[in-house]
Amino acid sequence: MRLDGDRLTELGFTSRGCSISQATASMMTESVKGHRLDEADTMVAAFKGMMLEGRSLEAFPEMEELEALQGVKKYPVRIKCALLPWNTLKEALDTYRASRSA
Repeated sequence: MRLDGDRLTELGFTSRGCSISQATASMMTESVKGHRLDEADTMVAAFKGMMLEGRSLEAFPEMEELEALQGVKKYPVRIKCALLPWNTLKEALDTYRASRSA
């Protein structure tokens, strides 16, 4: 993750995991790149809301491709695979903020 002020200018990942987690991570990096940190937090919440509560991503046109992952909800044990990259991003953002306030 690279920042310019509070804006994510680059976001990448290295992982070994299932195709769902890798595809989600790839789509996530593309949709979040260029956004401010607070916007990224909102996007994390929106994706989790779609996967866990059936909410729409309509308010986030940059996340449109991620709606394809709704099919994963048919397999509850795989939802965690789709959420893993988003949870990791949230943890990274929280860690970054904590390091700045220390």
